[in-house]
Amino acid sequence: MKPKTSRRSRGVILTLEGWDKLQAAKSEAEFEDNTGGERFSLEELSDRMSLSLHTVSRILGRSEPVDKGSLQKAFAAFGLELSKSYYTQPTPPCDDLETRQASPMYDWGEAPDTSIFYNRYEEISQLRHWVLEERCRLITLLGIGGIGKSTLAVKLGLQIQDEFEVVVWRSLQNALPVEDKLTDILQFLLWALRKEMVIPQNFEGKLSKLIECLVNHRCLLILDNFETILSRKSQVGQCRLGYEGYGQLIKLIGEVPHNSCVFLTSREKPRAILPLEGERTKVKCLQLGGLNSHDGRELFEQKGHFTGTEQEWKVLIKHYGGNPLALKIVAAGAKELFNGKISSVLDYLEQGAFIFEEIGDLLEYQFQRLSVVEKEVIYWLAINREPVSLDELAADLVTFSSKHQLLHAIKSLLQRSLVNKNGEHFFLQPVVLEYTTQRLVDRICQELVEKKRISLRLFKNHALIKTTSKDHIRETQKQHIIQPLLEKLLVELGSQKTHIIFLRNYLS
Repeated sequence: MKPKTSRRSRGVILTLEGWDKLQAAKSEAEFEDNTGGERFSLEELSDRMSLSLHTVSRILGRSEPVDKGSLQKAFAAFGLELSKSYYTQPTPPCDDLETRQASPMYDWGEAPDTSIFYNRYEEISQLRHWVLEERCRLITLLGIGGIGKSTLAVKLGLQIQDEFEVVVWRSLQNALPVEDKLTDILQFLLWALRKEMVIPQNFEGKLSKLIECLVNHRCLLILDNFETILSRKSQVGQCRLGYEGYGQLIKLIGEVPHNSCVFLTSREKPRAILPLEGERTKVKCLQLGGLNSHDGRELFEQKGHFTGTEQEWKVLIKHYGGNPLALKIVAAGAKELFNGKISSVLDYLEQGAFIFEEIGDLLEYQFQRLSVVEKEVIYWLAINREPVSLDELAADLVTFSSKHQLLHAIKSLLQRSLVNKNGEHFFLQPVVLEYTTQRLVDRICQELVEKKRISLRLFKNHALIKTTSKDHIRETQKQHIIQPLLEKLLVELGSQKTHIIFLRNYLS
């Protein structure tokens, strides 16, 4: 019986020499074709090479094989001929934990499994460009919880680990003091690099020893869950009391020229990075978005069989912002509660029902980190229910103090990946809008119950329905804010049922 051959063994991938050759030609073409040398999008490269988007991504990613003819087309698109030294057979996959731990030079610790991975070809291409072509020293992956930062960092690291002498992955989930974390990292680095195992006792000495390793050797260091050492009460991205050393570590890694690359994943952008990042610097940040409809649907199919129209799939994936973790939760719930019918899930969502509490727990972690003004701003974005400008938000805020802090608050919410921006307008992703609305209703209900009375004046003071809103927005405000609030009040204040009925009639 013949042994099965791996699909990954078919086809070829670019060698580093071939990748460099293609990138150099592409960069030259970008400079000639685009004012200012703006990079070609995947769609533009697809048209130019007469190849599918998927094939172009595989060629640039160098992780999945393509047929030789596709490489010839890609090179011909930039006036190049495909030389034998430009391509090679791919090495066997090493995505499983056991295989990737086999090399003593790679310490992946408890890094997440990446055997199931969805697309992210554009992001991987961008990151590879920064690491291999621009030789960036510090790269931060940013995004809301569950968006896939850790998985992407590991996936990329596995693809490029052969370009480094040593690879170290460490999680900051348990928020160890910076000196303890440095000792842990140095123990492996010094052993792997065959250096004398002498680790300085003080923080400054450990920091210097780490930088020395990064300068004299090509190392890849990935620090996951950086947000866990950031303060929950101070300004966004500021290190917690007692963890300021992490800020010094990041600042030094970004400032000192070295041959290595350090990756951070975080839900918030560390403040130490702000003065360092830029288009012409060696410090970059990538804001990670959600999966598209096609990839989101593939994720669902890992859980079993689901039924839905193309439009229903698009609406569902968009509602959850393409967040992989949220979609996994929804997939499990849809299978268990609705027999895999996407239309049934959407019916509940249209009623404003927050049916998957695990997603609420995911958002609650970040919501608890918000300042009073940030919460006020995000509540107003939920009330408006459509993109609004800074001027419109300023008009909504009640106190002078809140208006004065608006710019800082909106900037902070953007850095926390809770607010999105389109042009000059700001808005919430549907799932964040849904959660914030529920939280707002709960908060107002609690305030009214504590006062033990309901009056029209008190109700109007909350400004849950704006007289300046468009008709369809007012109807949405009634459906998703007013009606749920009245229903909660009816339960909590049954003795004042007539008052609640009056308010319902007044608002309708």
